[in-house]
This record gives sequence, structure tokens and C-alpha cells, in this order.
Amino acid sequence: MASAKSSVRPPRPPSPASSSRSSSASSRRAPSDMSRRRFSPLDRILGRIGDLDAQNLAILARRLERERDLMETVLDTLREGVIVLSHDGAIEYANASAVRLLGVNQDDINGAELRRLSPDIAQALELPETVGALSRELEVRYPEPRLLTLHLARVGEQQGAERSRRVAVLSDVTKERVQTEDRVESERIDSIVSLAAGVAHEVGNPLNAIGIHLQLLQREAAKLGDSPAAAKVRKAAEVCQSEINRLDGIVRDFLGAVRQTPPNLTDTDLVTVVAEATGLLREQMEQLGVRVSLDVPGELPLILGDRNQIKQAIFNVMKNALEAMDRGGDIHVKLTSDDQWIVLSIRDTGVGIPADKLTRVFDAYYTTKASGGGIGMLILLRILRAHGGTVDIQSTPDVGTTVILRFPLKHRRVRTLEAPKA
Repeated sequence: MASAKSSVRPPRPPSPASSSRSSSASSRRAPSDMSRRRFSPLDRILGRIGDLDAQNLAILARRLERERDLMETVLDTLREGVIVLSHDGAIEYANASAVRLLGVNQDDINGAELRRLSPDIAQALELPETVGALSRELEVRYPEPRLLTLHLARVGEQQGAERSRRVAVLSDVTKERVQTEDRVESERIDSIVSLAAGVAHEVGNPLNAIGIHLQLLQREAAKLGDSPAAAKVRKAAEVCQSEINRLDGIVRDFLGAVRQTPPNLTDTDLVTVVAEATGLLREQMEQLGVRVSLDVPGELPLILGDRNQIKQAIFNVMKNALEAMDRGGDIHVKLTSDDQWIVLSIRDTGVGIPADKLTRVFDAYYTTKASGGGIGMLILLRILRAHGGTVDIQSTPDVGTTVILRFPLKHRRVRTLEAPKA
């Protein structure tokens, strides 16, 4: 068997002639190799800038301007915002998306201090000297509430970290977050729909049977005349029938909430709908001594909405406000508008909702009241979401609760959520 052998021989010293030729060739090749590795054609031109005449300098200046314009055009096509900050936080460059995210004019941004334009973003762009890059999420409120992802890196570290620039790439992920929340909400509603179908089957049929037998019992009790025993039987039957009706109403309301039909969108005057919803509760308000005030501007634009569904949503809010006040109190209804929304604010002076319970008010079956099925706020949420609107609740215990409903104006495109399948 042949064995593999290896040997290492020391290099043979080059002859003086070959050494001279090699050194000369190396000296001739070195600049060319280095240029190919490290310098662009523009760098080579700049290296000979002292040899250029005025005409060639003008050509070079135009070329530099074209390359700068090309770079800015490319960066302005990005959805992401790109910001370059100097070592002291001044904005050296911002592309079109960054200007939009900051909510300022392009003319006002170059050289401006970022902390004056957007303190939230400026604080997020603070980079410790020991960190070269980082990523994080942040929420901003101006010019409108947004969720951003931030990727930050340091450049120019050869000058020292304290003198280096920072480059930030900002991505608006608000839409993606909303879509994720919508998907989670739809999945949650789907599970509720499955539960509701079981409730309708398991509870509805026995309730009907009990109701029928209660009617038979009442007929038999009527044959007993006016004796005390007959009166007790009739009274008990009435109580049972009342509770059956209440349970049947809970089941029907719940099914209506989770199987809500898509809204029939038509031109809707929100002032009229508010007045109609208030009128439905007028008698109850008078009995409880509750005062209602309405603050409405002279004219409000129309919205695209389902009149009956919106009336139900407002009715649910005002009914909750009434039930939050034992006796007396005030309900203040205010309508305002801007270029995007009509905002309906309903404020009561009731008992309020503790902070630890406020996050659960939209959960099915959850209620802070002694009675009720705990689905009124779920219905409200479904209706507002179907109209492309939003719901916010602010509450302070022993002070009161404010429910803020936002409806998109008619000229805005309404994005409704697909109704879950039952």
C-alpha cells in the first residue's frame, strides 16, 4: 500500500534580478488593486480633482448632483421613514416618509432638532455609546396615534462614538397591528358564536317547554277561584314566567350580537339618531330624576351608517349611564366633528368603573351591575367596528364615566369587518 507523504521545503531566496522585477511589478499593481478594492470611479476622479479645469469641475458637479437626486428619489419611494441625525441630534436628512411620520413640512426639517419636532421619537433614538445598533417599538401621538418599529444604527464611528451620526429606519406598523387585533377579535367572536349556538339549543328548547307548562299551571290555578292558595300559585307562576322571559331575552340578544348582519349603510344624521335613542329612555329618566343635556353644533356632516344599529349602540350606552345612577344625576351628550370623524361623547355622573374592571367591559357575559346579561357593550363594540368607528371609555370611580364613539365621515372610506359565520 502506498503511503501519502508530505514535505515542506523552505522557500528559495529570490535572485536580485527577479526580486527587482517583482518589486517593480508590485509597485505598479498596488495602486490599481487598491483602487478596485476600495475606491469607486467617482473616488478616482476626486483623487485627481486638483488636475481638473473649470469645465471638468462643472461636469463633475453636475454628476454629483444627479447622483444625489437619484439617491433621494430612491429613498423617497420607500414606505419606511429614513432619518439621519448628527451627533448632537440635528436632522441632516429625512426622506418623504419620515417627513410624513413627523407631521412637518420638508422645508422645516433640515437642520432642525428632532426633540423639538417629536420628543417621543427623539427619546427612542437615544443610543448608548456601547451599543452600535438596536430595534424597538414605540407609540407616537402626533400627528396621529401610530405604532412604529424603529431600527437604529450608528455610522461614522471612526470619529468616535460621541461624534458619530445615527441612521434610523421607521416603519409604520399601525395597520398590521390593527389587522392582527381584528383577526384575534374575529377568532374570539367565532368562539362566542359556537357557544351561542349551543346556548340557543340547550337553553332555548327547555325554556319553551317550561313556558308551555307554566301556562297550563296558570289555567289550572284560575279554576281554583280566589282562595289564598290559588293566589300564591298564580303569583309564583307569574314570577317564573317573568324570569323565563328574561332568560329568553338574554339568549335572543346574545345571538343578535354575535350574528349581527352587515350594516345597511345610508346617509344618516347622527343628531336625529341621538334624539330618537334619548326619547326611548325619556320616561325612565324622568322617573329616576336624571337630567339630560345635549351639546350639538349648528351643523354636522352626515355619516354612512345603519340607522337602527347606531340607535341601538347609543341606547345601550345611555341605558348603562342610567343604571349607573341610583337616583338623580346628569347625562351630558356632546357631538363634535373634524375633517375625519364625528365624535359622540356621552358622560354620566354615576358610580364609575374601577381601573381593574375597565379593560373587561367588552367581554361577553361580563357586567359590573347587579343584573343584566353582560352583552350590551359587546353589541356596542360590534356595531362601531362594523361602521369603521372606534369606542373609548374613560371612567373614575365615584365621579362618572365617559363613552366616546367615533364615526367616520361620509367622504371617508368605511372599512367594515367581515361578520363571523354562525
